Amino acid sequence: MTSQAHRFLRGAAATFPAPSAKSAGAAALDHLLFGPGESAVPAAGENAIRLSGCEGAAPSGRGRAAAERAYARLVSGAAPALPHWFADLRRRLAILFGAPGCDVILAASDAGSELIFDALARAALARPVVHIAAAAPERPNEPGMEFAALALRDRYGLPREAGLIDADAARLAEQAIASGKDVVLHVADCSETGLAGPSRAIAGALAAAWPGRICILIDARQMRCEPEQTALDLAAGFAVLMSGSTFAGGPSGASALLLPPALFERVDSFELPDAPAAASAAMDWPPRLRDRLVGDFATLADPGLGLRWECALAELEFYFAVGADLLAQVRAAFAHEIRCHLAAAPALKLTDCGWRAEDSRSLFPILTFDESGRALNPEPLRRALADPTARRGGWTSRGRPVHLGAPLRIGARNALRLSLSAPLVSDVVERIGEGCSFAAAFQPLADDLLEAFALWSDLASAERF
Repeated sequence: MTSQAHRFLRGAAATFPAPSAKSAGAAALDHLLFGPGESAVPAAGENAIRLSGCEGAAPSGRGRAAAERAYARLVSGAAPALPHWFADLRRRLAILFGAPGCDVILAASDAGSELIFDALARAALARPVVHIAAAAPERPNEPGMEFAALALRDRYGLPREAGLIDADAARLAEQAIASGKDVVLHVADCSETGLAGPSRAIAGALAAAWPGRICILIDARQMRCEPEQTALDLAAGFAVLMSGSTFAGGPSGASALLLPPALFERVDSFELPDAPAAASAAMDWPPRLRDRLVGDFATLADPGLGLRWECALAELEFYFAVGADLLAQVRAAFAHEIRCHLAAAPALKLTDCGWRAEDSRSLFPILTFDESGRALNPEPLRRALADPTARRGGWTSRGRPVHLGAPLRIGARNALRLSLSAPLVSDVVERIGEGCSFAAAFQPLADDLLEAFALWSDLASAERF
């Protein structure tokens, strides 16, 4: 086992530049956790304000420590054999989401998970497949598959009514089936901008109306759904796409598919297209599905993927062990702080006000305007927030880095995304565990939000933006 582990670790690290000032062990771990160029992302321990929990980020301190422990076990030979390590990662995911009987496939990207599900769905269905999924910007425009677009927003960028979205999903599915095709319906549990749709109710109704003709994938990559809901989805026969690179605060490149037993029973054998086959390792898969593959995987194991999931699971397991009432209290306090800051910041406007219960939302797309009411290009603003050296003069040049989610187009304008994440919640919970009151435990996060909004407003009024 030891020589095998060393061989795969050396192979993964060999594709990256040689370490420089860092210790060899820390540099080798970074080479496994990050892709080329990504290791320059500042560590979570820097004095930064991280509100970018809707996309990949530097790992949290808790996640980084978990990866370091796992890496040390691997290189020392103290870790279990690689197949047992990956099996344990999949088992932890299944247990975390209340579905110990489901199959779990690990993947190096959300796009890879979607392509894998496409291959399995095609094996389970008898006809050519049509994918129905939310239109951009509610999901990334991933290459490799064609979609019938389902609009979650109108042409002005406003959220559409749930009934209209469901009606469109039913119409598109009926058209596909009438034309002799089968359907893969993607249900956004929480989209890139915080929307949802079509509903699980219409997904279940369509699957019941055309048994054997429709496969359902719940797109939960933003990780805003509770484990109880995921367990219900799997029990209903829906597959679920998860990510460790968004809400969990892990590095980019940690994705997973949770598959219900009902889907497994419909797949006798399957083939992977070149792209997912090249990015997938044999140990990412449970043995009973791995054995049904026609062809070969590109490699036996991807230790980097395992270490990225160690990061994510350390956060997710801590987060979901917290009581529901306390989690709701943190979310409500976070949302309240944002509403207060927006009320005092004329240049910043939240999209989708009133679309869902304000106390439970945790992803906030925000538009930025100048003093004349002109919408600003958010990308240079985002860079200046993240890099104090890119700021001009005044106290803003001395402020801490503020990391927000990448801008997305909503209607005719682009919004930056501010997001709560598991590490932020866990930090509050840890301070409560150390004896702080809720108010005292939440105060550091409140202070970060105050500084972030002050910088954001000040930069919006600067002439260069």
